[in-house]
Amino acid sequence: MKKVLLCLTAALLFANLFAQDTLTGNYWTDGTACNVPKHRWELGLFTASRYGISNGVEISAHPLMFFLMPQVKVKIGWGVYSGFRLATEHGIFYPTVAMRLVAAKGTGGLISPEYTIPQMFAVSNRLLASFSPFKKALLTGHAGISFAVKFGPLNPQSTIDLPVIYPRLAVFYNEPEFDAGIDFRGQFIPRIGWLFNMENFIVCGTENNYFLENKAVIAYTSKKETLRIEAGGKLCFGKYPYGPQWHLLPVIDLVFGIGR
Repeated sequence: MKKVLLCLTAALLFANLFAQDTLTGNYWTDGTACNVPKHRWELGLFTASRYGISNGVEISAHPLMFFLMPQVKVKIGWGVYSGFRLATEHGIFYPTVAMRLVAAKGTGGLISPEYTIPQMFAVSNRLLASFSPFKKALLTGHAGISFAVKFGPLNPQSTIDLPVIYPRLAVFYNEPEFDAGIDFRGQFIPRIGWLFNMENFIVCGTENNYFLENKAVIAYTSKKETLRIEAGGKLCFGKYPYGPQWHLLPVIDLVFGIGR
């Protein structure tokens, strides 16, 4: 009897997913091949904010970090081919100011002040492909490459050996850096959804060359698409200079939507 009830419950949930409209909207789709509509703002508290320049082009940056560690990305949508929506993402990352600020002794010092941080920036390019495996769900695969330009030597002992931060700065110590992963999101019920994101980073030129980030969150979206609340966790693995380490970090974010 229990098996029958489980089968019926699973069938109802499966049918409910297929009974809903396909996830074709372009709201809250950072990390996918979809673009926000023209003139729409999505302002994140802890994540990058986005603006739709046109229906096929968007620009993103983190407003709170822009003057310390600016990273600007442009995503270009190339249309739908054989059911797959394609886009490319191109970015530039300038960490010099922030790294110099934390190159100090005492509280807040993450880098020894004996090391000189040169002017440098990284350029990244990524290809994204999204499709709907079933209704109210969107699956995205992505792959990209980053390389750095430095105007002076950077001591390999000046790394910031922290999760999330280290993989994104590793390109300045060993280049190029490749990334690949998936993004899988959908809805349980109207306004309540889920998101699973996996990122893999592979750094060339070093034995400490692999990093993994798995993020899983539950998200609430307001009826008028003006607010999104995400809460969950991020599991990180990395081969740091001091050895391999696992970290489990909390994830919470508020994203405000303005415009259609």
